[in-house]
Amino acid sequence: MSIRERMRELSAQVLEHRRRYYVLDAPSISDLEYDALERELRELEGAHPDLADPNSPTQRVGAPPLEGFEKSRHQTPMLSLDNAYSEIELRDWEARLRRLLSVGTDLDFAAELKVDGLSLSLRYEQRCLVDAVTRGDGEVGERVLENAQTIADIPLQLPPEAPHDVEVRGEVFLSRRRWEELNVERDARGEARFANPRNAASGTMKLLDSRVVAERRLQFLPWQWLGAGDHAAAMDQLAAWGFTAMPGKLKGGFEAVLAFIQVQAEARLTLPFDTDGVVIKVRDAALQAALGSTDRVPRWAIAFKYPATQVTTVVHAITWQVGRTGKLTPVAELEPVFVAGSTVKRATLHNADEVERLGLRPGMRVFIEKGGEVIPKVVAVVPGQEAAGLPAVVAPTACPVCGGAVGKEDEGEVAIRCLNPECPAKFEARLLHLGSRSALDIEGLGDAVVEQLVASGRFAQPWEIFAIPGFEGGGLPFVAGLERLAEKSGLNLLEALAAAKTKPLARWIHALGIPFVGAKTSELLAEAHPSLEQLWSTTEDQLQAVEEVGPKVARAVRAFAQLHPDLPPRLGDLGIHPEAPPPRDSSRLPLAGQVAVVTGTLPTLSREEAEGRLKRLGAKVAGSVSAKTTVLVAGEKAGSKLAKAQELGIAIRNEAWLLDQ
Repeated sequence: MSIRERMRELSAQVLEHRRRYYVLDAPSISDLEYDALERELRELEGAHPDLADPNSPTQRVGAPPLEGFEKSRHQTPMLSLDNAYSEIELRDWEARLRRLLSVGTDLDFAAELKVDGLSLSLRYEQRCLVDAVTRGDGEVGERVLENAQTIADIPLQLPPEAPHDVEVRGEVFLSRRRWEELNVERDARGEARFANPRNAASGTMKLLDSRVVAERRLQFLPWQWLGAGDHAAAMDQLAAWGFTAMPGKLKGGFEAVLAFIQVQAEARLTLPFDTDGVVIKVRDAALQAALGSTDRVPRWAIAFKYPATQVTTVVHAITWQVGRTGKLTPVAELEPVFVAGSTVKRATLHNADEVERLGLRPGMRVFIEKGGEVIPKVVAVVPGQEAAGLPAVVAPTACPVCGGAVGKEDEGEVAIRCLNPECPAKFEARLLHLGSRSALDIEGLGDAVVEQLVASGRFAQPWEIFAIPGFEGGGLPFVAGLERLAEKSGLNLLEALAAAKTKPLARWIHALGIPFVGAKTSELLAEAHPSLEQLWSTTEDQLQAVEEVGPKVARAVRAFAQLHPDLPPRLGDLGIHPEAPPPRDSSRLPLAGQVAVVTGTLPTLSREEAEGRLKRLGAKVAGSVSAKTTVLVAGEKAGSKLAKAQELGIAIRNEAWLLDQ
């Protein structure tokens, strides 16, 4: 392979790994391996500058700061889009198009996700990028060429098959992962956080120092080739020229567009960047021209907007909520606001350190969003507010529910907890968890019912509610006597309790509320120990042999078993017989039959993560090297285990090998 060919190969690899990391959120190599590829490319370009490609990813480093941005007028205005918020509004728009065009049949459309970022127009002359202009007011924007040149997925030069002159429009954005990384860096410097990825991308493109822009690692997705005849075909062509392809798109009739919108409502949430809707366009350029535009929007395109995922509102107060493990979580009591399909009145703040980091005080206006579009959380304080005169947030010195002592279970813990084992709030939270959808999924066991069950004083532990039918007079009179629970609802609750008695063992382990044991860990524990009796009799070492179970989880399981030593027979007395999981056949897994040891510091994986991955691949993981060891996964400062493995002739592998399995 010639030097030029090697440089091209390295350039393609670096671009592909950047795309996998930032666009797909699915890296296939470690950071160390990526750095080695980029370092080799830089060294070759430095040694052979005459062979360097101007479109190389190493050229996106930025230039000295500008004094200011020049204004530039768009040759074709960058218009806004009309918005639709319902299927009815979309159908009205489609019917209006057919009337304007005097057609009675379905039109052909292109639909694609609407990326939440900053609109940018790119102009190529002789296939070279010569200008980049922001939308501005639609007529006049700012020239940000130096900043655009730092964005890795904006080609600096188009291939020979492209026309000499091309104008491409699209969206500059920031991945959620990179946004979070930038906020961590800003926290460390004491700077205000970016409220969301869109604000971060917009603010970055307005920086005069393109070297800082390069460090932010912005991205770009095209949404128009100006002057193209067929929009869908044009988007495919741009992808062939080196632009990133839109991950969610469709071409077809109007009913197909409506189906696409429904599918993307959930599918888009798995993407590593924010989207806020779907843009629908008439595909054919001749029909676009016939439909024309108003002075504000094109008639041939519209944006369907999903319910907002981030809004602003005022924090009226901060209260403290007690969880099932006693953890005290600050909660923002909000001015009610509609976000992502529901009205939100409360939002979590995680812990006291989070409140301090945000600089939050009651009376301030904040950005809130739904994490995964489900759980409301406070993201940032709206900038420009003064804290003077607003009450400071003080962590409680006693449990807000039972008045018991609070403290930390160990020195390294951030959270404070209620230390009273009889705290009713802890019991209430544990009972809610037992009936939750991810645990036993007991329909009817909601907040109001649980509150009354706890207040009745009949139960000392959550699982004791399965004794309800045994109460004097029967279960139905007791349940039906609860407020706001009709006789039919009472019967449904009792039926749900009866059905839960034979739910899978993994669900029961999760339902018990063992600290640090979530749904996934419960599945792994159930596979390794297919009955509660077996799980209760294991040692910490035996528990740690289960994939993804480390010392912290093992200690928690043993402590819970010691606290409730008679739980397995007690559940049996209550008629509870969890369904054991079917045995897992690991004989076909890639590392079946291997005995592995992990040593040293790996580039990206913790020791626990590496061992968990080995177990999932079928290997048995040991803590020390012996004659039975078949493979050693070694990182930096491997020490004596590496020396012993070399002495015994054991295969030695690195993290990259493990990630490739």
